[in-house]
Amino acid sequence: MMQTQKWIQRQEKILSRLDDLTYATREQLQITEQLGGSRNAHRILFRMEKEKSISSVRMERKVYYLSNKGKERIGSNQGELKRSWITHTLMRNDLYIKLGMPDTWEVERPVTWGNNKLIPDARFTRNGIHHFVEIDNQQTMRTNEDKIKLYKDLSHVIFKQFHHKPVLIWYTLSKVRREKLKEACTKAGVKHVLH
Repeated sequence: MMQTQKWIQRQEKILSRLDDLTYATREQLQITEQLGGSRNAHRILFRMEKEKSISSVRMERKVYYLSNKGKERIGSNQGELKRSWITHTLMRNDLYIKLGMPDTWEVERPVTWGNNKLIPDARFTRNGIHHFVEIDNQQTMRTNEDKIKLYKDLSHVIFKQFHHKPVLIWYTLSKVRREKLKEACTKAGVKHVLH
């Protein structure tokens, strides 16, 4: 009986994490949910998939997401998922883990000021400092440059209100684009970090 209760609690924690992450690899769930070694994590996720709480799709590696049964079980409001989001989402999850899984992490929450609006891929505060995350996956450099201009304007607003400059965190897999993003942020005077 005790073992069953523990299993149910573990499942619900994993389901809730998948609700937050949208898509996740075994490795990401292993770290975020402390599932132990690869064999143990595989065994847990295999059982959950067999029980139809989660589903998966095979890409370079297996990627997990909430099934309709899993969504119902935890009362998720997650809408329809698109395969085109997978790479972007996995990159955002990798950065979330790399940044130490900030407690205040919020995904795609709009920021508005005046007539302007930005939807960062994620945002969080650490030590009272605002951080905004942008994942450079498929958008054009022109789009990135336009966003940097908006972040420059937002930096002034945050500085006036909170007396600090926010940090813009870019995550890209391309060395060439990393250099271009660094150059654009430096030119605009936006405090930034590149991963």
